[in-house]
Amino acid sequence: MKKKSILLASILLAISVLLSLFVLYTPIPSSDSSGFSAVSAAGFIKDFSLAPHSIYDEEAHEEVRMYLKDTLSEFIGEDQVFEYDYTAAEAGTDYDVHDLFGIIPGQSDIAVMLVAHYDSRGHIGRSGELGGSYGAADDGYGLAVILEIARLFGGRDDLQNSIYVLFTDAEEVGLDGARMFAQESDIMANVGFVINLEARGIQGAAYMFETSANNETIIDFYHNADLPVSYSIATAVYRVMPNLTDFTEFLDIDKQGVNFAVLDSLYYYHTPRDNYTNINLSSIQHYGAQVLPLVEEFTSDSVYSDVNYFVGAQDQVFFTLFPNVFVSYTDAFARIFQLLLFAIEIALLVYLILKKEIRGVSVIKNTGWIFLSIVVFGVVYLYLSKLIAWIGKTPWNLTYVRMEGSELPTLILMIVGVVGYDLLYRKLVKSETERKAFIIAAILINIVLANLTGWTLSGASFLFLIPSLMGLLVLILETFVKKPLVYWISSSVAILIMLLVLIPLLYSLFMALTVGGLAALVAIMIFYLILLVPLFEKQLHS
Repeated sequence: MKKKSILLASILLAISVLLSLFVLYTPIPSSDSSGFSAVSAAGFIKDFSLAPHSIYDEEAHEEVRMYLKDTLSEFIGEDQVFEYDYTAAEAGTDYDVHDLFGIIPGQSDIAVMLVAHYDSRGHIGRSGELGGSYGAADDGYGLAVILEIARLFGGRDDLQNSIYVLFTDAEEVGLDGARMFAQESDIMANVGFVINLEARGIQGAAYMFETSANNETIIDFYHNADLPVSYSIATAVYRVMPNLTDFTEFLDIDKQGVNFAVLDSLYYYHTPRDNYTNINLSSIQHYGAQVLPLVEEFTSDSVYSDVNYFVGAQDQVFFTLFPNVFVSYTDAFARIFQLLLFAIEIALLVYLILKKEIRGVSVIKNTGWIFLSIVVFGVVYLYLSKLIAWIGKTPWNLTYVRMEGSELPTLILMIVGVVGYDLLYRKLVKSETERKAFIIAAILINIVLANLTGWTLSGASFLFLIPSLMGLLVLILETFVKKPLVYWISSSVAILIMLLVLIPLLYSLFMALTVGGLAALVAIMIFYLILLVPLFEKQLHS
């Protein structure tokens, strides 16, 4: 019987892990010109990424600008394409700035504005950046996606609302094009929504990684995207980080909108390897899968003719659970629900103590062990990340280690962490009473952190809500139903959901933070392991 339990539990775990690998699925590239085509978009990239075209590469920079102007004019009409030129004196820079602006008119002047920058990285910046980028991904992906949308919408006479296209200059050296255009008050007064398209790598999912503040209406709107990929922890953290894009300039004038980027393969970013031969068609298709439905929705419904439609009163918490399964709920709901879970957890704790199924001192002891393990693992993995950077001869930074080949050692270390924590649990927990006390402590830690982050960094609260909710549901059923089959089903569902959230999120955070953030990754992993391990271990021995 035990062998069958081990086999079944292992199969269920393997299936859960396998399914989690599909959460960040990107679509098959399309060559069908009747819809968004990554093949067509790649053709634009091939044409304008022939050479580095930063503001310092004056001839190539001008050739790219004229290519964009001519191509956009072909799609939406020459009379709808405008040049906005700012002298060095006007821009407060050492160079002139040249933006391109296009209009696809609708019945209403209120518009969704699509933004991408056309200058490539031309100077050495942060450690590991070589400059001399061909701009195929950064920001060729954004330019090509917008041109493809202009091809599809240009000439249409059925649009309820308008589309603005903005190709900004000098983003790489100071967001100068966006900063200057944001001062064009007559135009910006009609912008109801901004979609900025960026790239911080060359492949993988196109993440919607940033929103304007009070995004409740924006996230409802984002549900229209196909294959949405986003986590509210990213938008919450990004707001307090020093990273800037053109989107920042429009946020500064209180515009609402979203920001997209691919993150995978940071070591291609801002180097000559960002060229046409390394582009990823599936990633480009994923941009289109998300952005095109948003533009279609905005231009087809008169409700968006109100320029203030997307002004919200609160944020939402959100995450991608599976392809086209995007979960979101308001901050207010999260806070109420998390307080309710906390009350249920305390009630269950008291009940189990009164029934003498656990001891209060065991809960306290296990709470201490869990916190101690997080600290110890965090410190160990901090120095392991520094060791990896040292071996790779790459300067270490908490969120920015540009090192090729760090994926495999990171994966190995994370697996070692899982095995190590399982061994630690087996050493600490020897009885059913201790197991329940450990689970109660694990749920309590997570639900307290969910409540704390719900008030301080709400976008991160789902990190702790998911394991606490799953653990609490399983423990309630285990306590009051007491049927092995119910435990198997409930624990299997709980393990599946936690892994569907945890594995893609860890991968995404690794791409965003790089190996420098290894300590943070293992800490997040432990908040899930403290429930995953006891649930799985009971499956093995039941």
